[in-house]
Amino acid sequence: MAFNLLPQDGFDYQLWGGLARLPAWLANPAFEQMMFEGLEDVEARFFAPHAPQRYLLERYQAKGGSLSPGEVGDVLRGFLAFETSFPRTARVQTLVTPRLPPTLNWLGRDPQRVRRARPFYAPFSDVAAASDAQLRADLIAAYGDPLGPFVAEFVEVSERNLPDHDTALQAFGIALDRSFPGLDAAPRRIEQAFEALSGLARRNLGAPLARADLIRVAEAQLGQPLPLPAAFPLNIRSDRNEQDETALEIDASEFSGGATAFPDVPRWTEGLLVPLDVTARWLRRHLVSRVVLRGSYRLTTAMCLGWSLRSAIGFELKIPTREDLWETDDRPPRGQSDPRWKVVEPTRLDGDQLSVSIGVLRDPSSELQATAGVAAEAVLALHLPLPIVSGSAAQAGVALVKQRVDAAIARLRPVGSSSIWPGQQRLRSRSATGGTRCRRLSSSNFEAWTGAMCRPRGWHSSNPVWILCSPWRLDRGRKPAL
Repeated sequence: MAFNLLPQDGFDYQLWGGLARLPAWLANPAFEQMMFEGLEDVEARFFAPHAPQRYLLERYQAKGGSLSPGEVGDVLRGFLAFETSFPRTARVQTLVTPRLPPTLNWLGRDPQRVRRARPFYAPFSDVAAASDAQLRADLIAAYGDPLGPFVAEFVEVSERNLPDHDTALQAFGIALDRSFPGLDAAPRRIEQAFEALSGLARRNLGAPLARADLIRVAEAQLGQPLPLPAAFPLNIRSDRNEQDETALEIDASEFSGGATAFPDVPRWTEGLLVPLDVTARWLRRHLVSRVVLRGSYRLTTAMCLGWSLRSAIGFELKIPTREDLWETDDRPPRGQSDPRWKVVEPTRLDGDQLSVSIGVLRDPSSELQATAGVAAEAVLALHLPLPIVSGSAAQAGVALVKQRVDAAIARLRPVGSSSIWPGQQRLRSRSATGGTRCRRLSSSNFEAWTGAMCRPRGWHSSNPVWILCSPWRLDRGRKPAL
């Protein structure tokens, strides 16, 4: 973004405009640094896992006084020149000015107001689309192609008047309240934070100001910590939900089904698995281990999330469900098990393989003779006739499954295990104990499952048809392909 302020005193208005934006940036967990008087008046840097360089800038240009239409056009052309020279480096560039020329008043929109209004019109996509199309048409009529379409997509223009210190302080306080409504700070404390941040910026012109330093200075003057979330918010964006600027966004809209064709394997890798892997590495560099998921997404996307943010590499997840918040580190007391699990021990192997049937809600073991050619006496069958609705219940189930599988291995001495997975591709892995034979389950069966999903680490739950699963192998095997 680039914004234009009323610079009667020069740098003051750049500074005050930047500080008015700072609370919203601090509330965004992807925000890393900001800088005054760099290549632009004010710039902020954000981690962006889908961007080519994994980072994006918001760039703000401050223009005071009354601008002529020609001067506004010059600023917009400067934004386009930057985008042409450094494509996909800035996610938005903003011009903020006290007054636009009367003929260009239609350009001045409050970006926050527009963002807040969009969820209201989400059920009426044609209304929002018509508004966007009209703005694009007006910009093309005013500035032609390619400048008009570029401004419609990547530029914001806002009128904002900050004539003096008190007005700037008030704008900072309002932004702080909007971004952190749970913060209860006295006006004197807010003014002290404003002055301390102003001093920090003045002493570091042309140098980056790190997120941690900005928070440290603000909290020292506010006399209390900012109410930032304890778990890192990760918003999985589908075709159903809007952007959330208080969470790091993973754009999974391409993988949400709907009218578009289901992506092939290379697109899953490039569009989802790679950004998730980049995100996991970034989180680990920042010593983040607890992640709370937001948004809506399909089961296939959930599997990618579970792999990329698995507990084996240090992550614990909080997953909202209909019942409550599912926490993957919610473990039952040691030795506690759920007596409602029903277990039938095998009396022999299927050849030299151990076959394990795990059923949640429905018991699939009775169908294995017909569907998989495995006799009932050669199957370790575990069945829970109820949905798994908490992390604690999932962990108890995992412990039970592992215990019974280990006991069966010790008693029957199999060479390997046999697993049947939902989906179109066979998944293979090997270990020192032998090979794993994998069979295919139809995609129709996979898509038919809409019941409770079990999300423990180290094993996978089934759809209501059936699944053979070997958790003792899954913990040690290779990463399954999609």
